[in-house]
Amino acid sequence: MKEMDYKYYSRKRLMPAESKVSQRTRESESASQRRIVEEAHRAWEALSSYRAGRVRCRDYTFGRQWNDAVLTSDGRVVSEEVYLREQGKLPLKNNLIRQLVKSVLGQFRSAQTEPVCVSRDRSEQALGEVMSSIMQYAYQHNRLYELDSRTLEEFLISGSCFHKVGYGERRGKSDVWVDAVQPGRIFFDAMEDSRLWDCRLIGELHDMTLYEVISRFSQGEEHRIKWLRQIYNDVQEERLYDHYEILKSDGADSLEFFMAKESDRCRVIELWRKESHELLRCHDTLTGELYKVDVQQRDVIEQENRRRIKEASRQGVRADDVALIESEWRVEDVWQYYFLSPMGDVLESGESPYWHGEHPYAMSLYPLLDGEIHSFVEDVIDQQRYINRLITMIDFIMGSSAKGVLLFPENQIPEGMSIEEIAEEWTRYNGVIMFSPKPGSAMPQQVSVNATNVGAYELLSLQMRLLEDISGVHSAMQGKSVASGTPASLYAQQVQYSAVNLLDILETFKTFRENRDYKILKTIQQYYPDHRYELIAGSADEELKAITPEQVRNAEFDLNITESAAAPAFRQSSNDFLLSLFNTGHISLQTLLQTGAFPFADKLLQSLTIEQQQLQQQQQQMMQQVEPSQETNPIAEQVPVMDKS
Repeated sequence: MKEMDYKYYSRKRLMPAESKVSQRTRESESASQRRIVEEAHRAWEALSSYRAGRVRCRDYTFGRQWNDAVLTSDGRVVSEEVYLREQGKLPLKNNLIRQLVKSVLGQFRSAQTEPVCVSRDRSEQALGEVMSSIMQYAYQHNRLYELDSRTLEEFLISGSCFHKVGYGERRGKSDVWVDAVQPGRIFFDAMEDSRLWDCRLIGELHDMTLYEVISRFSQGEEHRIKWLRQIYNDVQEERLYDHYEILKSDGADSLEFFMAKESDRCRVIELWRKESHELLRCHDTLTGELYKVDVQQRDVIEQENRRRIKEASRQGVRADDVALIESEWRVEDVWQYYFLSPMGDVLESGESPYWHGEHPYAMSLYPLLDGEIHSFVEDVIDQQRYINRLITMIDFIMGSSAKGVLLFPENQIPEGMSIEEIAEEWTRYNGVIMFSPKPGSAMPQQVSVNATNVGAYELLSLQMRLLEDISGVHSAMQGKSVASGTPASLYAQQVQYSAVNLLDILETFKTFRENRDYKILKTIQQYYPDHRYELIAGSADEELKAITPEQVRNAEFDLNITESAAAPAFRQSSNDFLLSLFNTGHISLQTLLQTGAFPFADKLLQSLTIEQQQLQQQQQQMMQQVEPSQETNPIAEQVPVMDKS
């Protein structure tokens, strides 16, 4: 049978609401439900080392750099900070990692990018312009430029980042929403493909209030409300005895799988799993419908075909000419979602409702070599530790060295003075100590030792250079001043080399944004009503006005992330190109102002439009005055007609 395209058919046709697949999912046994929860629990527990490594990198980034555990000689396990304080040393730190991260974030923000949709059919590129405008709108109302900066910071710290794309009502409107997922709440299975195409399980831990659970999963039915209250009967509706942990990371670091952190919250486990189903892909040649049904409905399809053949034979139509339902048996992988309670109760389940046919998460794991991830911060932790150790050692040496120690012989102590009075007089301004020295006795002397010249400063300078070399963020990118006489070309080359060192990690993050934006695009195509396209992407261009929402909804786009028109370099180059076209007479002044990125373009364009309208009105008035004068010209009526004969 000819291969059929089911991509743009509605979910109702793809999987009827009353199909046996959905019934089997909803009516699954308790044992099967508990196995699903246990599978999610095993995946979450398997990521415990990842979460611990992320916390360590986060602590080093934000200055908590003496928290590593140390085994003491008496068998105790304490932090490095406690261990140093017990030895009488002050744990000092010089946080250089934070500055490196801020430099990369500044590099990202300085080269702002935006999504651009390109239609596969070049004749329909106007559709791509419409979707580009709508994607830019999605960026604006989700504040994605700010969210992407914070997500890149997470990516540099942990080597991972996660976003969730969905459609719903929020902030007074129904729209596409993008949320950053806290890495401590997410879990997934083992993957080896750097593109993450081999993912078969992913989920998230939610903490909701009881009323949020009832609103989300009760479907407005009274018996389900009672059922939900029974499941979460131990949840308190008010926090009378709990204390709030605000602006602290303790709550995020101590998450548990089966229990919410707050006593007034309900733990809901969201799980997306790729499952294999036996399906029949059906094509009704009578109505043109394409849909899928459970394989057990084969008898129903055959019965419908026999009925059509029987009715056709009564009308004298041959069986070969009857439009039947053609079916093809397939085993397909589909993404199934579950919302579960900690005890395994299925609050909601079903097949992925999205056109892209996948889970709603976009994620990136860097570099995922042999299934491992290693972050940008992790690479420079050892250098940061050694720098902290050196400055602590230098401070300890300076503190324990002899500085102005007075050696005063006992036999030289003057009569009537104590050693305390001598010490006070010795350090007092213009102090005088009178005594009679004894012949051959040692005189008082002051000792000051410079014991810091042990090579620590050279080691500290070496480690700081190594920190720049390993991270790839050199002083030129950080904006540090250079030595006098340094050529500008050399400085620019150093900045370029630093950008090349960061190119791999920034391109990986760009790929993450493209995957996220693709799901945003497909969700917009699926859920936006017709009038939303006209309201958001409305244009005075006649070509764009001729586009119907149905054409936009069923078009396929390539999505690229390119340099934003708001970037100074891009704006300057585009303006120079347009000015060259204007100077050569290839474009008009109106086209220049409409296409270019000039700060005064809108005001000037409006003034030109008003002037043109006024000029057109004046011309029309003059034409109206000329036409009546020609029709009723009395001189023309009085002139006799000459007889040419």
